[in-house]
Parts: sequence; C-alpha cells; structure tokens
Amino acid sequence: MTEEKLRVIEGGADKPHAVLRSLTVMGFKSFAARTYLEFAPGITAIVGPNGAGKSNLSESIRWALGEGTARHLRAKKSEDLIFAGSETRKAIGMAEVVMHLDNSSGRLPISFTEVEIARRFYRSNESDYLVNRAKVRLRDLQDLLAGANLADNPFVVIGQGLVDQVLALKPSDRRIVIEEAAGTRRLHLRREEALARLIAAEGELVRVNDILREIGPRRELLEEQAGKWREYESVRTELRRRALRWYRDSYGESASARDDLRGRLLAVDAELARIAEEVGSAEGAATVDEESLTFARADEERARADAQSAGAADTRAREELAALRASFAAIAEQHGSAAASLASIPAEIALLSERLERLDAEVRGAAETARHAAGRLADTERGLAQRQAVATASSAQRLAAEREVLLRESAVTAARNESANLQRREAALAEHARQIDLERSDRSEERDAIASGLERARRAIDTASRSAEALANESGTLHGELARIEAELVLSRGRIGAFEDALGRAKDELETRRKALAADSPVLPQGLWWLFERVRVPHDVEPAVRAALGARVVVSDSLAQTTALRESGLRDATIVAGAATPAPRGVPGTPLSDALEYADPDAATVARAVLGGVYLVEQERTALARAKDLPPGIRLVTRSGVAVERGAARIVADAADDLAARRRLAQVEDVISRLSRESDAARSAEHELEAERERLAAALAGRDRELEGARDQRSKAETDERRLLAQDAGVHDAMRAASARLEALERERGEVRARLSALARESDASVVARAEATDALSRAEGAERLALDELRESEGAAAEARLETATAEERRATAARVREALTDQIAAAERRHQLEAERVRGLATHQEDAAVRVERARHQAEEIAERTRVSHQTWERTRERALRAENARRDSEQRAAKGRERMAELRGERSRLAAEEERANAALRLLDEQVRAELGLADDEPLPEPASIDIEAAEHGRTAQQELRDLQKLRRRLIALEPVNPLASEELAEVAQRHDYLRTHQADLEKAITDLRSLADELARTIAEQFSSTLLAVDREFAAFFTRLFNGGTASLRIAESDDDRDEAGIDILARPPGKRVSSLAQLSGGERALTAVALLLAILRVRPAPFCVLDEVDAALDERNVGRFTQALRELTDRTQFVVITHNRGTIEAADALYGVSMDASGVSKVVSLRLADLDKSRAGSA
Repeated sequence: MTEEKLRVIEGGADKPHAVLRSLTVMGFKSFAARTYLEFAPGITAIVGPNGAGKSNLSESIRWALGEGTARHLRAKKSEDLIFAGSETRKAIGMAEVVMHLDNSSGRLPISFTEVEIARRFYRSNESDYLVNRAKVRLRDLQDLLAGANLADNPFVVIGQGLVDQVLALKPSDRRIVIEEAAGTRRLHLRREEALARLIAAEGELVRVNDILREIGPRRELLEEQAGKWREYESVRTELRRRALRWYRDSYGESASARDDLRGRLLAVDAELARIAEEVGSAEGAATVDEESLTFARADEERARADAQSAGAADTRAREELAALRASFAAIAEQHGSAAASLASIPAEIALLSERLERLDAEVRGAAETARHAAGRLADTERGLAQRQAVATASSAQRLAAEREVLLRESAVTAARNESANLQRREAALAEHARQIDLERSDRSEERDAIASGLERARRAIDTASRSAEALANESGTLHGELARIEAELVLSRGRIGAFEDALGRAKDELETRRKALAADSPVLPQGLWWLFERVRVPHDVEPAVRAALGARVVVSDSLAQTTALRESGLRDATIVAGAATPAPRGVPGTPLSDALEYADPDAATVARAVLGGVYLVEQERTALARAKDLPPGIRLVTRSGVAVERGAARIVADAADDLAARRRLAQVEDVISRLSRESDAARSAEHELEAERERLAAALAGRDRELEGARDQRSKAETDERRLLAQDAGVHDAMRAASARLEALERERGEVRARLSALARESDASVVARAEATDALSRAEGAERLALDELRESEGAAAEARLETATAEERRATAARVREALTDQIAAAERRHQLEAERVRGLATHQEDAAVRVERARHQAEEIAERTRVSHQTWERTRERALRAENARRDSEQRAAKGRERMAELRGERSRLAAEEERANAALRLLDEQVRAELGLADDEPLPEPASIDIEAAEHGRTAQQELRDLQKLRRRLIALEPVNPLASEELAEVAQRHDYLRTHQADLEKAITDLRSLADELARTIAEQFSSTLLAVDREFAAFFTRLFNGGTASLRIAESDDDRDEAGIDILARPPGKRVSSLAQLSGGERALTAVALLLAILRVRPAPFCVLDEVDAALDERNVGRFTQALRELTDRTQFVVITHNRGTIEAADALYGVSMDASGVSKVVSLRLADLDKSRAGSA
C-alpha cells in the first residue's frame, strides 16, 4: 500500500486551517447561559480552576458528535446533561450545542463550505439533531461525519482516562484501539451484518423450500375443487331460473285479493292520517294556547315584580339624595383645610435654597484640589506602564531564548537517538520479515487441512439435503392428501348438519300438521284414510272434491266402523257401501271421478263408487239453474267449491285449505324419508373419511420424524461448514495480513535507510543553531534584570500619587453627598407644594360635581316615582290577557278529544281489514312454502315478485307437473355434486399467487446468498490489508515519538498470538526507556507509563489524523521537561490537525496560539474569557 493510499484512508486536514470554527453551548451542564467560543488554527488552550467546567466543554463536543451513552459524559441519565439550577438560578428545560465546521476541503459529503451541526435535548426526553438547521437522524449525521473521520472516532476527544486505559487494556482489547485508528471498526460491523444477513437468508431459503413442497399438492387439489364448484354454480343457476319461472306461473288470484285489501287499508290509513293531522292541529293549538297562557302568566308575574322593584327603587333614590347632600358638605370642609396648608410651603423652600448655595462653594474647592492630584497620578501611571511594558518584553525575549535553546538541544538529542533507533529498527525489520515467511508457510498448510474438512462437510450437506428433500416431498404429498380429506370431512360434516337441521325442521312440521289435522279428525281405526292416500287431486278441482265428499273420505265394510263413525260426531262424511251408480241422461258436466289421478285400479274403483252421482260443471250459474231439475242422488259441483243438489246448494269455503294441508303432510313425509336416507349415506361417508384421515396422520407423523432427523443432520453439517469457512476466512485473512506486513516491512526498510542519511545532515545543523541560541539567551537575561530595577522605582512613586488623589477625592465626594441631600429636600418641598395645589383644585372640582349629582339625583327620584305608577297599570293589563289565554286552551282540548274518538273507530275498521289481508297473505305463503319445499331453498332466501320475474315462458304444451319434475331432476344433480368448496377459486388464487411469489423469492434468496458471501470475503480482505498497513505505520510513528519524548530508548507494537484459534490476535506494547532493558508495561513507573501512552496517542494521530482533536488534561502527569517535548510534538501535528487542549500546565499554555479561561460564578454557572496570545505578543512588541 502506497503512502498516498494510506493518507486517503486516514483522513484529516490537507493543510493547517481551522476545521472547528466555533462552538456555542447553552444549557449543557454548568453552561446555563449561551457561551460562544471561536477557534483558530493551531493550538487553543483552555484553563481554569478545578470544578469550573472545563471538561464540560470537551464533553459538549463529544455529545454534539452523537455520543449517546450518558455515563461516557459523566452522567447517570440524559436529563443530567441539562443545567439543573442552583440556589440563586432556576433550572432550564433544554441543552443545546452548536458547532460550525469548515468544509472548504470538501471532506464532508455536503455541498456547503461551512457546516453547522447542532444537537438539542429537552427534559421531556425529546432530542433533535440538526445539520445547517435542518433536522436529521443520528445515522444521517454519522454518515456525514464519517467522510471527515469524525464519526465514531475515539481520538477526536481524548481524556486522561483514555490515556491510562490504552495501557491497561488486555492485548485483545488493545487491538480494538488499532482497529479504530485503521478505520476498520465500521468495516467489521458491515461484515458482521453481512454474515448475519447470510445466515438469515439461508434459514429463509430452507423455510421457503419447505413451504413450496407443502403447498404444491394443495394447489392441485384446489384446481380440482374449483372446477367442481363452477359446474355446481351452473346447475344451481339453471335450477333457480326454472324455479322462478314455475313460481311466476303458479301465482294465483290471492295476489289480486290481497292487493284489493291493501288498497282499502291504504284508504283507511289516509283517513286516519287526516284525522290524526286534525287532532295534531288541535293539540298544537292547545299547546300554543298553553304557551300563550304560560307567557301571559309570566308577563303578569314580571309586571308584578316590576311594580315591586319600582317601589323599592323609589325608596333607594330618596336615600341616595340624602347621602349626596351630606357628602357635599364634607367636601367643602376639606377644601378650606387644603388651602391653608398650601400657603405655608413657599417659606420652607426659600430656607433650603440658601443652605444649598453655601454648600456649592465648598464642593467647587474640593473638586479643584482633587483635579490637581489626579494630574500628578496620571503622569506617574504613564511612566509605570512604560517600565512594565519594557519588563514584560524583556521577560518574553528571555523565555523565547530559553525555548529556542531547549528546542535546539532536543533536536540534537532526538537526531542522535533516532539514528540509533533506526539502525536497530532495520535489524529488527529483517528478523520480522523472516518470521512472517515462516508464518505464511504454516498458514498455507492449515488452509489445505481446512479445505479437506470443507469438502467432507459439503458432501454431508448434499447427502442430508437430498434425503430431506425426498422426505419433504413425501410429507408434502401426505399433507396435501390430508388437507383434502380434512376439507371433505368439513364439507361432509356441514352436509350432515344441514341434513339433520332440515330433518328436524321437517319432523317438527310433520308433528305440527298431524296435531292440527287430529284436532278436527275423529278417533277411527287405523287405515281408514286408504282412499285419500291413493288418490291425487289436481289443484283446480280440490274445492269440487271437498264439496262432493266433505272433509273426510271413509271406506267402511263393517258395522263396527260405521258405529264408531256415528259416535265421533263427524259431519260431511261419505260412507262407501257399494258400487258406482250409472250416470243418468241430461246431467250437465263430466263425472268428477274422471278428473282425479289414481295410484292403482282399486283406488279408481272405490273413487268412482263414492263419486258416482257427482258431476263437475264449470259455471256456478249453470249448476244453480239446474238445481230444481236434478234427479234424486245426483249432485253438481264447481271448481270454486259450490255443491248443488235437488232444491239445495252448499258452499265449502275451506276445501282448498284442508286438502292442501293433507297434501303438504304427505310431501313432508316424503322429504323426511329422503333426508333420512341422505343423512345415513353422509354419515357412512364421514366414517370412511375419518378412517382414511387417521391412516394418513399416522403415515405423516412417521415421515415428519424422519424429515426432522434428516434436517438435524443437515443442520449439523452446515454448522461444521460455517465453522470451517470462518476458520478458512481467518487463515486467509492472516495470510493476506502477513503478505501486507511483509510488503510494508520492505518499504519501511527503505524509508529507514533514507532517514539515516537525512539525520546525519540535520545533526550538524542542529549543533550550530544550539550555540547561537545560547548567546541570545545570555543577552536577554541581562536586559530583563535592568528593566526590573527601573520598574520597582516607578511603582513606589505611583503609590504616593495614588494616596494623595484618594484623599482629595474623598473630601469632594462628602460635600457632593451633602449637596445631593439638600437638593432632594428642595425637590420634595416643591413636589409637596404642587400636590397641595392640585389637591385644592381637585376638591373645588369635586365640590362642583357633588352639587351636580345632588340635582341629578333629585330628578331621578321624580322619574322613578312615575315609573312605579306605570308598572302598576301594566300589571292589571297582563292579568286580563292570562284569563283570555286559558279560555282558548280549553276549546282546543275539546276539539282534540273528538278527533281521537273518530280515530278509535277507524282503527277498529283497519284491524278487520288487516285480518282479511293476513288470510290472503297466508295463501301466498303456502305457495312460497311449496316452492321452497320442492326446490330446497333456504327460508331466508328472498323470492322476487312474480310480476317482476323476467324469464322466458315454458315450452308450449308443458304442464306444471312436467316443470316440477325437471326441477326435481336438477335438484338431484345438485345434491350429487355435493360436497363442494365455494371458496376454492379464491383459495386457489391466493395459493397460486403465494406459490408464484415463493418461487420468485427463492431465486432472490439464492442470488442474495451468493452476493453476501462475496461481500463478506471482500470485507475480510479489506480489513486485513487496512489493519496491517495501519499497524505498521503506528508502530513506526510510536517508536519515533517514544524516542523523542524519552530522549532515547526504543518501543514497538507486536502481534500477540491468541491461545484460542477462534479469537483474533491481540497487540502487545514493548517499551525500553533509556538505560533500561526491554520490559513489559507493568514494570514501568507511573510517569513512564503516562509518557508511553502519550507517545502511542500521538502516533495514532500522526497516522490517522482527525480534523480537530480535544485533549482533556492529557499532560497532567508530565513534568516541565517532558511537557516541552510534548508540546513540540503537538506543534508538528498541527499541520493536519487542529488541537483544543484543556490543561493546567504552564508549558502547554505558553505553546498555545489562543487561550480561553473558564471560571464559575456564585450561582454555579460557568463563564468564559478569551485571549489571543499572538495579539499580546504584537502589543508587547509595539510598546517596546
């Protein structure tokens, strides 16, 4: 790696300039008030007593750069960072730190040459980060600062604790310090994140493969179910269409009767609404009259109250008039007293003015004396200031000469020591290169062994994966089959439940209808309904059959059954006792027995015998006209239920209802029989499905156990593979690091040889410069002694002049204080005179106002008396108005009562019409029930109005019975398709979408795993190369700074091998101060340890310089001689780093370019004062 590449990695400023322009602190710890600090290039020192708040400034910079741990800022919690108040100053609610950074170099990735970074924290735990006054996230701020090596850099703010910690760390922890210097910590985090994502992606890929094997059979099953559901929907749609057509064609005359009743109901409702409106109007009028009565009574009450209040007001007005007259007399008395006091004040003012004139003369004499004394003191002070400036300049010249001598001596010594160190370093580098070659050979053999282990692990993974995949496919097939069985079980159970519900409802309906029929039926022997059960009566002739036979048909062939029939009290019954009677001639109509349908010939024979003398005619008028001419035993019946015999007629109104109820009863029994058969078949299928499910579940459990074992084997093999890959990456990284170290060692050997040649030349020049500096020091010390003698003489003369000036000034001040007191007395007397005059004028005005108020009060009393009389008259009028309102309310209530009586009559009429409408609706509901029973429609499924059904008519010649048979065929086809899955299409869409998504996700995961492995390998190579290069550079600079700070000796950094192969190697520090053997850090003294730590920190700042660095009492453990070497090294680093040093050390303060002083006032608030030392040197030079 070239020096230019290393510099790009290290960062820092390109030339000396102030990267940190200014710092503004408000509310942070002890800095309650807004405090502004401006920083210049070079070194800025901050001084002040302990506890004044110096370290709070360094912590404010660390906090503004994103530090989030409160204990790193000497606080228990974040709220402790806000100024908490003191005995004399309240706490504040916010802490804010603002930093202005120079970005003219463009290191910060933002298009501004000056960047403002701010951080705020409130007591409500709200925190804001701002860049150029725009809010950003902490991560955005860190990404911005990373470009200038300011993010997560522990070497931007260095405290004394960090200096001690560097040496106290274990070798493995000390490696982290070098990694921070190399800038590889963020690369480590990125690599760890990549590895974590790689593991997560591999786990996700396994999960995706498992899911794909599971949902494949599920998708095939759903495709089959979706096709079956589409066929089911087609049959159901056709069934519904034909059912609606049959319903429309079967709708009868009941709808017209119902509509007529509804019209009459609407007329009654309209009349009810009209009368209700009249009643409402009357009630509204009563309410208005009630309100008028209430208002009238309220007006009456108000008028009475007004009359009473007017009387009280009259009394108060008379009392107020008497009080005003008494007040007028008192004001006149006060006016006379004030006029007498005003006349005595001018004499008092004249006496005080005379005393003031005498005192003015005394003050003028004292002032003259003080002026002469001050002139003499000014001359003496000017002479003293000149001698002080001369003495200060002489001291500065002497200090500069001493500093120059020390620098030249240090340069000579450092050159000699560095030359010796470089020679030893060259020999050590050669030995180190030989060791690295041996290490590379060992690592190569280790990689070969790891490659063999990796090959075995991958073969085991491949075998386990194939076994797991085969088992997973079998398991997926079983899962799909089990899911299919479960779905069929759910549908079967739902079907059984539906059958049981329908069967229960049918049985309940059967029981209800049987009880209803039994209530009107006699108790007869079993089997007497034989004929009715074998005869089917068409709908249009049901009334005619009822009119002919009555409600019941009895077949009797025994005397016992006939006797039971008589005893039952049954009416309208026909007993069949013989064969049919031949039809006579001339009877209109057709035999009624020909209009019936029979189940067998026996039923036809019995029916013709029963109905042998009954004929069906179409018109009632025809039957009634022929009643008187009918032969005996002949009857005529009509389709409307009229039965005509010779000389008599009978109407059977409930014939249709009774026969329909019996037919419905038979239909319900058929439905119960069919549902029982289907329910038994469904239960049998359910038992078979449950047995199949148990078999599949047992097989699936065995496959799952085998699959789990295969996955465990694959997981163990993958764990071994990851472990071997990590070992291989570590060995590979170590080999790369060794190669990088070897290359760096060769470059360093060349640099050492070039440096030895340059040191020889620098040593000769340093000897000549040291002699010249010694001569200049001698001359500066003589000039300083002469200037100090002259300064002491001037200080004595100045003290005498100050005493004389102070005495004269005291006499003048005493006279001035007495004069001031007299002036105040005169001014007070004048003010009192003015006040008394104003009081006299005010009393006169007040007296005039009182007279006016007395007159006004008299007029008001007269007006109030008049208002009292008017109020009594108003009271009488409101009483009359209240009586009229009460009479009007009584009339309105009587009209409303009459309207309510008429409404009661109309409601009775409406109830009667509603009952008739309900009977008509019952006939229509019977038709609806027939439709639902034949088609199996749900009770809550609405049926449209027949008139609104827009479906083509049935084929010409097709009867209603044929249409009904077609409906039953469609219904059976629909049941045969069951069970179906109505959600199959939606589930198929979801499963297909998920299956396609998982296929895409699987490809993405495989690509991501390949990319993440490549990224992890690339980051490992970059980390190894960057760490090795930085370690060599820090080692070189550490040795150089150690030699300079100790004025000899050697030091180096070495890689400490770890006992555990899984851990990274640590860093050991070897240090040998001048005159000692090479020893560990534990054998060094406290001062040597501090100086060693400073040398290491300076080396890190040289290799990876930060744009600015805050050193918080880093030089606390150094003596004066070592402080000079420390500041000299610090000055050399200012070419690329701006330093802010918090110190108590005089040598460090003298080396600074600017100085800030921090102090704390009585309220516990830190204050800052500033001084630019270069400006002070210029002023001293100018005064000299």
